This record gives sequence, structure tokens and C-alpha cells, in this order.
Amino acid sequence: MKLSITILLFASMLLGSCSKYINEPDHSVLPTDILVRSMRDLDNLLYGAYGALANDNTLAGNWKIFPEIMADQVVLNVDGQTADDPYVELYNRNMAAAQYPGNWQQAYTAIQNVNTVLYAIDNNMITKEKDPEFSDGARNRIKGEALFIRGLVNFELLRLYGHQYGHNSSAAQSGIVLRTKPVINVTKPEEILGQRRATVEECYTQVINDLKEAESLLPVEPLRRGRATVHAAASYLARVYFQMNDYPNALIQINKVIGPTAGTIETGFKLVRSPAYGKLTTAQAQANVLAAFNATGTGTKVSEIIFDMISVTGAASNGAVSRKYLRSSSIEPQFAISSTFLAEAAFASSDARLSRLITKANGKSYTRKFDRSLLNVPIIRSAELVLDRAEILALQGNTEDAAKDINYIRYRAIPNYDSATVIAPADILEEVRRERIRELCFEGDRLHDLRRRQADIGAGDRTGGVLPLPWNSNGLLFKIPDAEIKASNGMQQNED
Repeated sequence: MKLSITILLFASMLLGSCSKYINEPDHSVLPTDILVRSMRDLDNLLYGAYGALANDNTLAGNWKIFPEIMADQVVLNVDGQTADDPYVELYNRNMAAAQYPGNWQQAYTAIQNVNTVLYAIDNNMITKEKDPEFSDGARNRIKGEALFIRGLVNFELLRLYGHQYGHNSSAAQSGIVLRTKPVINVTKPEEILGQRRATVEECYTQVINDLKEAESLLPVEPLRRGRATVHAAASYLARVYFQMNDYPNALIQINKVIGPTAGTIETGFKLVRSPAYGKLTTAQAQANVLAAFNATGTGTKVSEIIFDMISVTGAASNGAVSRKYLRSSSIEPQFAISSTFLAEAAFASSDARLSRLITKANGKSYTRKFDRSLLNVPIIRSAELVLDRAEILALQGNTEDAAKDINYIRYRAIPNYDSATVIAPADILEEVRRERIRELCFEGDRLHDLRRRQADIGAGDRTGGVLPLPWNSNGLLFKIPDAEIKASNGMQQNED
């Protein structure tokens, strides 16, 4: 584990753009022959990368929180912001004052680790002869996990720092910095600091290539809970294609994970529903919708969770989301639910997603999705893929099958719901999108979904004359950290 920590610290210093470290002899060279000597070293590097994803700044935290704060479904409740977490500025869409350098730094720490893994494998620094544990299967798994993490991180960064795909996607420096080689054997500052941002188009190409190769290498079952699998890669690739509005390719990936038949899931990722058939009681429906947000530790596996960040004692991955949303008798969270959300969701009074996952106190509403101590934070649930498929089918004019998928989502959440409920064809697309609001609320989907649909980002419950922002507004783009800009060789900042 010592080696992993060394690499993480080295990457943190370099990729945080502190050029003084590069110029110091004791940090200027990291010979490749001491980076990795065994399969265990590669796994330790991967542990470091997964740790960066479980950090409050990234996948399990801010990358789920940011798209909600910037959209219209939450409202400022308690101002407890700090210099490291200027979320009030972010809520007010004051992007220049809402820089999150830790977000950028942790992302590229993960990328540094996996690039080192890929470098070691591709250059045969570890072989079966050197380490008998490094079998062909182990090699494929480790390389697949590294590619998966790099593709995931680049995609999530791109959605924060770059415009929606299709809007000036070939413009110079419109994306993020694509780092595909590890920072090793560094002797000159310009070897690191000279790289500029790629285009959005180039970034998506890299993301897709990484996830495709990862999918071809990863196992069906993870080495341990919380590690990447072939289905995690296929699901993330579906998310990427769906964000691009590339619906044919998105549907191909969706079908790999949940099967091609509308109104059901034909694989092991079925939505939690107990009993499997028949009408539900209120208690049963509430247990169903809570299941995905009630798992903890490595021993708990919920069928509809395709990929999640695991929490164990001493290493919780849910710290950031709980601070933002969890309300108790002694704690007020930083965000409540907006009246805009409640109006658009328009829950049936019996819907368990209202009665179990939303609570009211002192005239305000709060989500209960993140109430569990040591919560395993869901990253991709099969419900998302069902809703993606339903929207694709609706846009293709297949309203009958789209309705089946809508009913499948509702069937496990609403007591006494008839799975054959008729939905008027003219209302299908609107109902799909409303169901998405109900099902994926506060999970980091809202801003990305509005931008994908080229819809205005509403003001929500903001006051003071705040207006909606167009989907392609520069006011929705995070600023590259100042330290990165200053230390770079001509990297462009996002415009106001």
C-alpha cells in the first residue's frame, strides 16, 4: 500500500499544478522500475484510483451534488459553506467564485494511477514469469478496470467543464485535458505543464474507446464489491451515448445489461420488487423503493445496483451527499427540495417515492435517499437504463413499448398499481420525462438531462430575479482551477 500512497501524493502535487515540486530534484524523477514490481502493486494503484472516486470531491460526492445544485430541484436551506466548498456561490451560479480545485485534482489523481497501471501492462513491466499471480485473466481484469476508471473520470469531468455534445464540439480547447500517459521519469516542467485542453469531440472519442476496450476485458463478477465489471462498463457506455443523443448505440448497450424486452428486465439487475407479482401494500412499496438506498458494506448486494461506491467503517463514501441532504431531529441539511420539483414530479399521493423517500418538517421537504449511515452510494441503477430505453422508444414512435417501461417503474413503487395501465400515446414522452424526475431525483441527473434535451435550466425556487439559463450557456461551465491555468502553457479558461 505504501507504493500506492507514494504515487497518489506524487500525482496530487504534480497535477495540482504546483510547478515548484517539478523543479525539486527529489520529486523530479520516478524511475519506472520502482513503480510496479508485482500484480499487487498494480492492484494497489487501482485501490488508490477507486479511493479518489469515493472521495467527497468526485464520483460519490460532488459529481452527484453539482448537477442538482445548479439545476432547479433543490433550494438553499442552511448556509454552512466553507472556502473549500463554496456551494452557495454554485447555487447562485457564480461560477468564478465557485471553483473546486479538489474536484479537478482528485480526478487527475485517479487518472495518474490508472495511466501508470496501463503503462506497466503495455510495457510488460510485469509478466507471468515475474509474478505467477499475473495470469491472462488477471491482466485483462486489471487493464479493464484501469480503462473503465479513465473513461468514467474523463466523461464526468467533461460534463462539468465542457458544453453538451453537439454544441461547438470541435472548437479548440472546448473539452478537458486528456492525459493518457503517466507522469513518470519527469525531468522538465514542460513535460507536464505544456498540455492544453482537447476538443469535446476528441474527449468523447477517448471516453468511448476506453469504455469499449474496458467492456471487452472486464469480468462478469467483480473481484470485490465496488470494483468494475463488464456490466458497469456497458452501462456507463450507455450513459455516454445517451448524453450524446446517440440513441441507437445507447439502446445497444442498454440491451446488453437489462435485455431487449420492454416492460421488464431479463437479467440479474431487476428492480427490487417484493413480492415479484401482484398488487403491493404501502409497506411493501416503501421497502422496494428504499432498497437501493439502504445498502452498506461489501456484503450487501441490491439487484438493481449495477455499480456503486462502497462504505465501510472508517471509509464512508457518502459523507458529501449526506451533509447536503440528510435531515434529522438535530441536523438541518444544506439543501431542501424545491417547490418546482414537487410541482413537476406531481407524485400520486400513494407513490412510495413520495411517502418513503421524501419527508416534511417545518414547512419544507427533504429527500431521504441519503439517510443511511455508511451508505453504499449508487452510481448506476438499472432504473436509469429502463428510463433511457423508454425515452428512446417514445422518440422512435414506439409508444406501446415505452408505456410498458413506464409501468414497470411504477409497478414496484405504487401500491395497487395495475401494470397494464393505459397511457395515452400523445402523453408518452412527457410521462417518461416526468417519471425520470420522480425516479432519479437528487442522484446527479437533472442538469445533465436538461442539457442533453437542449432545455432551459430553470431558476427553480431562486429569488432575486434569477432567470433560466439556456442549455448551452457558459454560465453552466465550471472554471478550470486558477492554479492549473497559471501553471499551464496557454490553457484556455471557460468564458463567463
